[in-house]
Amino acid sequence: MRRLRVFLSWLAMLSSASLCAAQAQRLVGDVSPASVRGRATVSEVINRTPATNPVRDLQVYLFAAESVKPFEDLQHKCRRAMAQPKADPDYTYRLCEAALAEAVQLIPTLPAVAEAKTGADGAFSFEHVAPGKLYHVIGVKSGEDGSPIVIVVKTARLRPGQQIAVELSENTPWTGATAE
Repeated sequence: MRRLRVFLSWLAMLSSASLCAAQAQRLVGDVSPASVRGRATVSEVINRTPATNPVRDLQVYLFAAESVKPFEDLQHKCRRAMAQPKADPDYTYRLCEAALAEAVQLIPTLPAVAEAKTGADGAFSFEHVAPGKLYHVIGVKSGEDGSPIVIVVKTARLRPGQQIAVELSENTPWTGATAE
């Protein structure tokens, strides 16, 4: 008799937990992860022929929008200097170059959601990304000529199960990020 009561209590508790889980799923809805995929390219003219080529071995980071504030401060610093009507071009250039060098050092230290490296075709992807957030996709590489590369794209708020494609163009100034 005692075993029967223990068994029935256990069964009641299990069915109650099952009902709560089903109700929670209805309240929360679909929370399928999203994904962000893309390609990094550079457009250039070689022998008077325009070409778009992949950027290989670019370190690409996925950041939640709220975690890139220090990077955005560097972007704003450079944009403010360029916006001054009587700005000294040499000073502005040096200030923006210094901010870019600082950004290259800063980005790997920020709390990234995910990291990837572009392949020979310039492609990268981030799977199992939490939906409901805005993200920044930032690519960083030391340039072949010593000039660093920083490429930035902002995503729209990701929906559950959404797959978005972003294009990182080396030709886009690092100080301005566009929403995809």
